[in-house]
Amino acid sequence: MTVNPRDFLNGQTPLQRAQQNKLMAVDWIYRWGSTSSQVLRLCLSKESASWSSIAVKRGLLRSTRTESGVPAVFYTLSEMGLELAHHHATSLIAYPELDPYRVNQSKLRHDLMVQRLSITAQREGLVTKVQSEREVNDGDQRGEKRPDAIWHLRDGRRIGIELELSAKWGRKLDDFIAAIATAIDPAQAPNGLDAFSIVTDSEPIVDRYREAMKPGQPMRRWAKNARNHWVIEEETVVPDWMHGRIDFRVITG
Repeated sequence: MTVNPRDFLNGQTPLQRAQQNKLMAVDWIYRWGSTSSQVLRLCLSKESASWSSIAVKRGLLRSTRTESGVPAVFYTLSEMGLELAHHHATSLIAYPELDPYRVNQSKLRHDLMVQRLSITAQREGLVTKVQSEREVNDGDQRGEKRPDAIWHLRDGRRIGIELELSAKWGRKLDDFIAAIATAIDPAQAPNGLDAFSIVTDSEPIVDRYREAMKPGQPMRRWAKNARNHWVIEEETVVPDWMHGRIDFRVITG
């Protein structure tokens, strides 16, 4: 049987599909800062990872070797790619990664996992829209947790996604819990988040966080005193309404 490539273009011409892929790729990298060939392959629904290297040759993207070697390289926008992203963006955000060495490589694995989770959720029809951390950076309120991503569900709810690959302890865990409580406090509706999903690859982390966030557990807010030392500013308990608003998931990878 003869296969016609146009059968897979949903009525688009090859040129139209190529332009769509270009816009999707630069928009994705613009909103997330950097990405990998694997993520771009998922984003563009391509079997081959060659699109990224071709985009580099055409001057749309920059390729930079990683310090860890996993992945081998990461991709950022070139001046040409950033100009294209700006031309089609509905709102402008800062893009310091025009200098690829501004990418925090210690967080690269974390950030790429958030991107893969978000694309998978979109492709499975679980969410209608995804916002990256930098897209919701403006207007943060003091003490409110800014998630790694916000997923917009079909029923209109907004879920904060937090990927935890290493456990928080002591004051940092206290800050984490208190900030999530602020972000999903019903008193903030309709501007606050409806729920938080904490995702990790560690069962022990889930067990510790689940126990620490049970209603009635201590919830401490810290601040620096006049001597610049951290002290507990307020101590309450995890409110009952947090039950059912926080979801814990363990993933592999």
